[in-house]
Amino acid sequence: MASSSNRVCALFGIRTPLLMGAITPKPELGVVVSNAGGLGCIEGISSPEKLRGQIRAFRELSDAPFSVNFPLAFGNRDLVMERARVAVEERVPVVITSAGSPKLLTGMLQEHGITVAHVVAGVAHARKAAEAGVDALIAEPTESGGYRGANEISMMVLIPAVARAVPDVPLVAAGSVADRAGLVAVTALGAEGVQLGTRLVATVEGRDAFPKHAFELILAADDTSTMSADGPTRPRVSKPEFAEAVLGTSRKRMQMGQVAALIDSIPSVQQVFDELFGAGPEYAQSVADGLSKLAEAPAGE
Repeated sequence: MASSSNRVCALFGIRTPLLMGAITPKPELGVVVSNAGGLGCIEGISSPEKLRGQIRAFRELSDAPFSVNFPLAFGNRDLVMERARVAVEERVPVVITSAGSPKLLTGMLQEHGITVAHVVAGVAHARKAAEAGVDALIAEPTESGGYRGANEISMMVLIPAVARAVPDVPLVAAGSVADRAGLVAVTALGAEGVQLGTRLVATVEGRDAFPKHAFELILAADDTSTMSADGPTRPRVSKPEFAEAVLGTSRKRMQMGQVAALIDSIPSVQQVFDELFGAGPEYAQSVADGLSKLAEAPAGE
């Protein structure tokens, strides 16, 4: 049952406000995320017919809500529209659009009862998405491994700036959370949910979806291991010299967020949920207690 007190949960019909990023077109990892109470995702970059098969494969494994993510800059407009028609025909509950104009698909999808969220990398983008009528915003800061365009806005600025600019639209923080401290931080800044990519790659279930070198790079990463790639969408990727040092070749690189520096283990997806939403409230309380003590201290101490 979705939480009525959280706008993200209520909107997507999920128990826990955790969205999976567009990290794989294969449905199996998304099924695990959805079954755990979040919103699993299928990256919609396949041919229309292959996408149809992926959606049906998800439904054979789970009846939980899920999303399809359409990076609008990938493929010509006709191909993007064909993929969107598949989503309509297959009655996909949620579509997440990214790397393009929210006006392209939002109205058409909503007319068919599909909930639409759009990924934004700045306040101007957020306002345009809200004007286009999207149901939710996913704010993608510079730390993220996702498609961020030319913006280099940090999580500490982007999340509260978007929350203040468009308060009536539910906001999800992407690309800046790997643990309970990250969840507490983005919640304090104004987000009502999180979207995870790199953290969900580095899971037990992720081993079936990603190559071995992805795990080696994430586990070896430090705070200097990633860079912004060239091109219009500028995803964050592992640096070539870092890949060379870890793998012995710079050819095997991967898209990953800066939070890889905080990941040193391969838990199950359920353990990720437990770390964030089980341990998160206790951590938040400890932070609040510390601030209370500061507020109660006599002036000058």
